[in-house]
Amino acid sequence: MRPLKRSAVFGIATSLVFLLWLGTYAVMDNYALTRDEHMVLFDGYIFSKGRLSLPLPPQWSNFVSSLVPVFLLDTPRHAAVVSAYGPGNAAMRAAFAWLLDPALYNPLLAGLGLVALIDISKRVFPGQTNAWWVCGLGYVLSTQVLANAMTTYAMTSHLALNLAWLALFLRGRNWQIALTMIIGFWSIGLHQIIFHPLFAAPFIMTLLPQRKWRMFAAYAAVYSAGLLFWTAYPSLVIWAAGLHADSGTGTGVGGFFHERVMSLIARRNPDTLVFTFYNLARFICWNAIFLIPLVIFAWPAVREKNGIALPLAAGVALTLAAMVFLLPYQGHGYGYRYLHPVLGNLLLLAGYGYLAWSARDKAVADGSIAVMSLATVLLAVPFLLATTHSFVSPQASLDRLMARQKADFVIVDTEHPYSAIDQVRNLPDMSNRPLRFASDRLSQDQLRQLCDRGTINIIRRSDFHRTGFVRDLPTASPQFEKRTAWLANQPCVLATTP
Repeated sequence: MRPLKRSAVFGIATSLVFLLWLGTYAVMDNYALTRDEHMVLFDGYIFSKGRLSLPLPPQWSNFVSSLVPVFLLDTPRHAAVVSAYGPGNAAMRAAFAWLLDPALYNPLLAGLGLVALIDISKRVFPGQTNAWWVCGLGYVLSTQVLANAMTTYAMTSHLALNLAWLALFLRGRNWQIALTMIIGFWSIGLHQIIFHPLFAAPFIMTLLPQRKWRMFAAYAAVYSAGLLFWTAYPSLVIWAAGLHADSGTGTGVGGFFHERVMSLIARRNPDTLVFTFYNLARFICWNAIFLIPLVIFAWPAVREKNGIALPLAAGVALTLAAMVFLLPYQGHGYGYRYLHPVLGNLLLLAGYGYLAWSARDKAVADGSIAVMSLATVLLAVPFLLATTHSFVSPQASLDRLMARQKADFVIVDTEHPYSAIDQVRNLPDMSNRPLRFASDRLSQDQLRQLCDRGTINIIRRSDFHRTGFVRDLPTASPQFEKRTAWLANQPCVLATTP
């Protein structure tokens, strides 16, 4: 294959960015499908106001669990609202939105990730053009990379910043090392604290056998400070809101560790092995067909500690072990998104695997990868993107249905399936109309209060079916009908706008 010149890499990356930007609208309907994705927009709205959180209007203090059902920071009396996630990804997206279409944010990060990956591969495999192409092809043929880059998930940020970090780390000049420390500090607070340290730690540990004591000490100091700062961040948010927490994550590092870590350790999932198998199967299916075989072929390079093969593999192993132990169920996702931050590791390991295979029989290696790449392009990628669109589109349609209701409030049947609760999405200051409420979090008294305060639309399963959302559910919803029976014939209830 021809060498990958810098101009060609930037051209491919630019084309990738443009196609992903189009796909954000054409495939994903520019719709934040899951609660995780929506909370990026939720927090971004807050940060765009120059605040770390927003005060909850007092009249809604008793409705919080119905208005924002999950993933809120546990502020005292819910007097201030912001998500429980790290702010980094949402803050960067909010800042980006001041300049350009926010739908372009993740595609640009995906383009940055590709440029960084090729830069790394050129340093790790000097003169091995085909290995560079294997890494690059694995990236652009990964439907997991493509699909996540067309969403608001933070995983694209994790992958892009990890690859940028490694590219700078391998270059090794003082200013580049300083920049990795800045990126590392920020990446800990991107979304979930655990992901970046598990990626970076194996590379930082390689400084010890090289006797780079000062550099290791600097990294240790920066990452310790980063972990302390971001675990204390919830308490800073609560303090900035003029509140005081006596329990929960807002009490500082100890409270964060108890609520976020110990609770996961104590709550063991009996289906851990089933979820792990399912997650890994999804990961295999959502990536280039040649990825896993080549990663397996990289084992001799890992065992013999060739180049950076061992820290690459260690980052994957640490991340996988942590997720299996702490959070085996990922919920919705395209592929196995908890491995997304170390997907670059696996692609670089595939480069090692390719070199091992081609050393034995280059013609067979090149021919096999060409066939597997073609199969990925013609079969896997179109099928997965088409099914993704068919999955997202009905939910986006249901969202639009609720948005065009004329009432002050919408009550959504969230009794079953539970995924319907993701449709309950409101602005942090509760200024949107109609406000959306999860039915399973409302009491009879709260229904009466809503009726006294304004008009109501009711979104039933028949409305779900009209938009194509969970068509296989029976139209009857006994629990919902029982819960909302009092509203029958009440003058506050308006007919649903089609």
